[in-house]
Amino acid sequence: MKRGWIPGVCLLVVCARPVAAQAPASVQQLDAIARQKLASRDAAGALEAYRKLAVLAPQSAGYQDEVGFLLAATNRTADAIPYLRRATELDPKMALAWYHLGAALWLNHQNDAAIRALRQAVELAPGNSEYRARLGQAYADTGATYMRQNRFAEARDGFRRALELEPNNDVLRNNFGDALVRSGDPDAGLREFRRILAHDPGNFRVQVNVGFAYIAAGDFQAAIRQLSALVRDHPNDAGSHYDLGIAYKSLDDLKHAESELAKAVALEPSLAEAHYSLALTYLDAGDPDQAVEQLRAAVAARPSYMDAWYQLGNILKDQGQADGAIDALQHAVALDAGNAAAWNNLGLLLRRKGDKPGADAAFAKAAQLRKAEEQEKEKMLQTGTKK
Repeated sequence: MKRGWIPGVCLLVVCARPVAAQAPASVQQLDAIARQKLASRDAAGALEAYRKLAVLAPQSAGYQDEVGFLLAATNRTADAIPYLRRATELDPKMALAWYHLGAALWLNHQNDAAIRALRQAVELAPGNSEYRARLGQAYADTGATYMRQNRFAEARDGFRRALELEPNNDVLRNNFGDALVRSGDPDAGLREFRRILAHDPGNFRVQVNVGFAYIAAGDFQAAIRQLSALVRDHPNDAGSHYDLGIAYKSLDDLKHAESELAKAVALEPSLAEAHYSLALTYLDAGDPDQAVEQLRAAVAARPSYMDAWYQLGNILKDQGQADGAIDALQHAVALDAGNAAAWNNLGLLLRRKGDKPGADAAFAKAAQLRKAEEQEKEKMLQTGTKK
């Protein structure tokens, strides 16, 4: 089984479970057999013996834990959880059972419950480095999941808790800093990045994140200085060129922005955001044809890129390419049915094509969304007045 369970077998062999002095001989015999099976790495044989022991001694937390552990170690985590949960009920102070339960719950994708169990294990045995590392990894994995979902405040909290358990882990600190920046606190993110660079000044990924933090803080000149030095030393890093292009574009330096973003997409054609940003740069420079080319590349790289579909539809609409515009806007509203402007533009195009039912439906949807937006604004104003 993954996540360090096999070393746990050795731990279970060494840490013998005490058997009550008054226990029947059959329990003592089975216990000896189970231990022998574990010592010889016969997981199936040990599991069979411990299942019998769990029946003969149903109040033994140790036997419940053994069964649960061995089920989990043989990739039957769903079956393991009831045994491990029962072990913690029988002996709430048994740190090992809480640890095994937390690991099984995590492998069964019950993340919140897993963290609660692992936290209990750490509280009961704060000096156990294995328990602390597993809890820290759970927090870090949770943070990474939230980052992928763009839930940056929750990601920040996950990485913070992981870092409390592993304060010398620079990867965690870098992730924590990134989450701070993306959740709206670039200054705090910069502090975390500088803590890493104080002892690891050559850490390239952290240096890139410093540049990104400057952009988030609105200090575009500092970002340009930081990132320009990095692309000189690392000319083949697409992400650095992309961030540098964004910094230039934020200062309306379209020439340098175009140059850097073009390098980014040449180095990494799958970087949808770079195609999109380059398209907006071309559009600002008065070159809609190049913009269309880059937007098509953006949606090819990421078909779920709603903003790119929407921009593509608008440009094609302005160019008189009705069919292409309709197709792009239909993609946009399929991805975000709450985009009133996209529905309205789609309605205009469908009406021009003579599709009155389709146009009426699109206009009705746009009107419905705008009415809801106005009602929400009015509600917010009324709430503010009451305060």
